[in-house]
Amino acid sequence: MIERGWLNCNQVVMLAPRDNVLVDSGYCTHRERTLQLLASPEGLDRQPLERLVNTHCHSDHMGGNAAIANAYGCRITIPAGEVKHVRPWTPQSAWMEQFDQRADPFHFDDTIAAGQAFEGGGLEWEAHAAPGHDMDALMFHEPVNRVLISGDALWENGMGFVWPEEGANPFIEAARESLATIERLDPALVVPGHGAPFADVAGAIARVRERLDAFARDPAKNARHVVKVLFVFALLDRREMSVADVAAYVGRVPCYRQMSRRFLGLDDEALAGYLLADLERAGAIVIRDGVARPTMAA
Repeated sequence: MIERGWLNCNQVVMLAPRDNVLVDSGYCTHRERTLQLLASPEGLDRQPLERLVNTHCHSDHMGGNAAIANAYGCRITIPAGEVKHVRPWTPQSAWMEQFDQRADPFHFDDTIAAGQAFEGGGLEWEAHAAPGHDMDALMFHEPVNRVLISGDALWENGMGFVWPEEGANPFIEAARESLATIERLDPALVVPGHGAPFADVAGAIARVRERLDAFARDPAKNARHVVKVLFVFALLDRREMSVADVAAYVGRVPCYRQMSRRFLGLDDEALAGYLLADLERAGAIVIRDGVARPTMAA
């Protein structure tokens, strides 16, 4: 596994003679670094790449697809449910328009669905549905060694955000189903989409369930979490943002307006002030000389 910062997802390299496979490709603005890491001894070690498989089609997991396919001529496989999001390619593909994210358009060659499998590293990886953060996402399980590539369905201390809803929340229920699937699979090791691999799967599931329960009780809490995650992602992409520009930024990017209108009741200035104060207090950003910067690695 090539562990990346939080703008990029991790990449998983599976080596086998004439059948090297990569899972996920990172964010498009770091494409050159992704290619460098992939060619290094940490990755393919200058071997060819035959196939790229995506867990899901969010910008940090498939943003490097085009660059990798161009460099290696590899086949690209995406989850069957993601086809509607990337063909045809539109400003909303990869949530670009709604979340102000970026991805390079790419061509996929085939799809994979829950219940199917693929060969990687001389092993067979079973695809399982992993809805919640992305309702069409998959995770890949190797049952002999009990290794799970979880994407954003489970990290050691969290998971990808789930969309808030008043009342019954289908995204939270779907995320709970994904956690139940992981419990049934009983992996010995989880290789997440973000962060280091981990073996305390029960502990990770318990932490995520507790958070999902809190979000189900309080959709506004969930909405606050979503806007903070998205704003830090934007800072990781841009490296910095003037404090004076934050209110105008959240006012023009649809997801912030939507979250605030439905759950938070804050105007642009108030939302900007909340984001900056709360993220600085949490240590996620630093503000110096009127400029906000993320503290974590991209």
